[in-house]
Amino acid sequence: MGVTVISVVGMSEISPLGSRRWWALVAVVLAVLAVSMDLTVLSVALPTLSGALKASETDLQWFSPGYALVLAAAMLPAGLLGDLLGRKKVMLWSLGIFALGSLACAESRRLSTSPCSGPGRSPGASCSTPC
Repeated sequence: MGVTVISVVGMSEISPLGSRRWWALVAVVLAVLAVSMDLTVLSVALPTLSGALKASETDLQWFSPGYALVLAAAMLPAGLLGDLLGRKKVMLWSLGIFALGSLACAESRRLSTSPCSGPGRSPGASCSTPC
């Protein structure tokens, strides 16, 4: 039985490549947090959306499941797209699509034009989620 020695490297000895990896990890964690928190916020905001968009209970039943359904269905093609075009490029484009969809949802005044009721932000969210 041998003894394994693990040395601790000081922060000043980390290469620039290692530092970029930490920033990449932080970016991915924040993207996943934004996507997962979005579905939670949507579920909590349903009563407010009902009053603001004058939506019936039947209309509101499709808000969260519609988002989650398209999110789940688009994950495999998003992974393939990441393999073909590059993960960084797909991640940046998807965050832009997600942000534009969220902005359109925030500015929507009618249920018929609201991307919240349909799959407006889900394609961007599915490409932002690492699989």
